[in-house]
Amino acid sequence: MAVSGVTEYTSTYTAGRTNGSSGRRRRAQEYLGGLKEKYPGVNITVADFGNGKQEDAYLFGCSGGNHVVVSADILEKMAKDPAAAAEYEKVIAKVPDSTEEMKSRIAALGGENLACGVAIDKNGKVSYWSVSRYHRDRKPETDYKKTLQEQLEEKRAKKKEEEALKEKRLAKAESVERLLEKLRAKASVKAQEEGKGTRLDLNI
Repeated sequence: MAVSGVTEYTSTYTAGRTNGSSGRRRRAQEYLGGLKEKYPGVNITVADFGNGKQEDAYLFGCSGGNHVVVSADILEKMAKDPAAAAEYEKVIAKVPDSTEEMKSRIAALGGENLACGVAIDKNGKVSYWSVSRYHRDRKPETDYKKTLQEQLEEKRAKKKEEEALKEKRLAKAESVERLLEKLRAKASVKAQEEGKGTRLDLNI
């Protein structure tokens, strides 16, 4: 499924970065190497697409999942700013999980996932993409409705469960309050019988 010329846009952080200091580029290159070691199951690519055709070439040139394409500007920002690094590394760390989620959703709609991943553009916007194929003999809209219905029923069941638990807690709290009232009343009567004051402190 490779597309001719796709490597022009998806090579590692070396080509096309003529602006800025060499020290900044070197630091970003080193940081990229560290990222690839830290997340070996994720295919990290640095690219800034000049147009939609280049972006399509990258998307259709990928296969499988766990892909991340990040802008060179964001990579440089991550290399120098620990806060930015932490923010975007959270996204990278979740890529395998998001891949599995996308694959299962597409399968539920009657499709076949060919490739999927995450893109982080130069403005820091994170977006998820996928390339899928649907078979003509399937009716994805029917499966889609079925999936939505199942998700809705699951949410309703969870909400019902939470409400039942809340009611149980309230009932328990009321039971404890009634018990305290009885103890207070009993203690008050006993204190009066003994000719003492009616003050009683009960702490739970």
